[in-house]
Amino acid sequence: MGQALVLAGKLLTPIVLNRIYGQADTTSHIVTQISFSNLSTSYSIPANDAQPGTAYRITTWGNGTWGSTAQAFTVACALAGTDIGTTPVIASGAFSVSAAFDFEIQAKVVCVSNGSVATWIASVKGNLSETANPLLPGTVADNSVGFSGCTHTAVTQDSTISNSFAIQAKWASATGAPSITALATIFEKVN
Repeated sequence: MGQALVLAGKLLTPIVLNRIYGQADTTSHIVTQISFSNLSTSYSIPANDAQPGTAYRITTWGNGTWGSTAQAFTVACALAGTDIGTTPVIASGAFSVSAAFDFEIQAKVVCVSNGSVATWIASVKGNLSETANPLLPGTVADNSVGFSGCTHTAVTQDSTISNSFAIQAKWASATGAPSITALATIFEKVN
């Protein structure tokens, strides 16, 4: 398992505080491509930082335009530049053409075993909400779409080296100029 929790009455020492950290930035990332591109800032999981049960989380949010020709939109969790787990696809008909939307997406990775053949599990989840009208899920012009995906089996990625961690996205086609823009990203080691 991950590191032991700090019990009530125990002292918070530098060793305990160094286990948990986070950082944020407001670097804008725009995805208009038809191949996976970073939607969030790519952060580095330091070499030898991950132990069995160690978890990392990225959260990003922003807005976008569905495009004048509706296109499907795909989201992924990427570890060391490779998309892992199920990549949820939001169908092209989820929103009206040219619809403006807001979003929040979160990805998590957990180290199952560490070392040169470390194994990891991951998940990605989020929500896209049309912004022009009051939300009415199931109605294209007023929709809100939740999604989630995860690894079905652990994937192998060396934890003795530094690994990038990011949320990636792509459009099925660039026709109609669909775009999504992340306004900020938070990266956390959560245990």
